[in-house]
Amino acid sequence: MRAAKTSRGVRTAALAALAAVGCAPVVQNIAVATPGAITPSSDAVTIVVIQPATHLRSVSLLDGQGQLVGQLDDRSHTAVRVPEGPTILYAVIENESATADRIEGTLVPGRIYYATIEARSGGVALTTLTPRSPDGRWRHKDEWLGATPRVQMDSQKMGRAINEVGDPAPILRAGDAHVAGLDAAHRAEHEIQESDGL
Repeated sequence: MRAAKTSRGVRTAALAALAAVGCAPVVQNIAVATPGAITPSSDAVTIVVIQPATHLRSVSLLDGQGQLVGQLDDRSHTAVRVPEGPTILYAVIENESATADRIEGTLVPGRIYYATIEARSGGVALTTLTPRSPDGRWRHKDEWLGATPRVQMDSQKMGRAINEVGDPAPILRAGDAHVAGLDAAHRAEHEIQESDGL
């Protein structure tokens, strides 16, 4: 289980990523606790993103058009809704494009897909969570959901957070470049298949 193997090296990478964006947050985190179970939507794709072990702050989630669709703050999980079809989801620490990563797939509404956030050297690792995930991570999905609070963005503060994220184009380019530079095995961890949805 990759998240359970949070080593000193991963903690060091997380600290380095946080140091890269400074002490004071550049992007206000507007994630607030949200009660209730996550349910699928009949007219949108639902992607649940979990940060099960690392403590990255102000992680912004952007869709393929660069729209802010979610945030995570420390160990937590959130559900984002995106249109069906070819889907790309980006993660970035605050608005530091060099930290970006992404996942992609052609997804369908009425199902829930899963992904995880972890630290990587110099940034964030956004990878799919499926029965195909390495190290048996999939079997920990329910445990991780139960151990982390569910959050969603405060709609009253969306405008400010969007402004603070700023121009999404460099974030999207950096996420694409990061995945393009991976070997085939690691690139596969960034691909969601339609059948992965529950």
